[in-house]
Amino acid sequence: MYKKEISINTRVENVWSALTQAEEMRNWYFDIPDFEAIEEKVFDFVVSFEDEGEMHHFRHLFKILETIPCEKLKHTWEHPGHSKGTSVLTWRLTPEEDSTILILTHEGNESFIDEGSKYFTVESYTAGWNHILQRLKEYLENF
Repeated sequence: MYKKEISINTRVENVWSALTQAEEMRNWYFDIPDFEAIEEKVFDFVVSFEDEGEMHHFRHLFKILETIPCEKLKHTWEHPGHSKGTSVLTWRLTPEEDSTILILTHEGNESFIDEGSKYFTVESYTAGWNHILQRLKEYLENF
């Protein structure tokens, strides 16, 4: 399991918008053109990147489990065709004067070990989430 808390120097409404608006998400996260934070909605997309001169393409599947505006976004995280594992991401927001405390929890990320590559290890997810949270913080504090 991965869990990290960060403080972002912006109002909770701005963090919520960055987490749930497709046009903002592509600035710090993934490009999911049809994303909507609506319970039961499913999103299927591919993330491509180059590593050591080789292109990698990983399919992602999300299903929104719970949405409480400006408080909580919870969704599944799967990699169909790569792993049989299923995990759950929970983004919790707490307003604190002019800043926001964000807690990201990724439960079940160890279930992706069956994929067999370095990209699906707990260490890889930890590094990836740390990077993504830093990008979110920079995006929101510097726009």
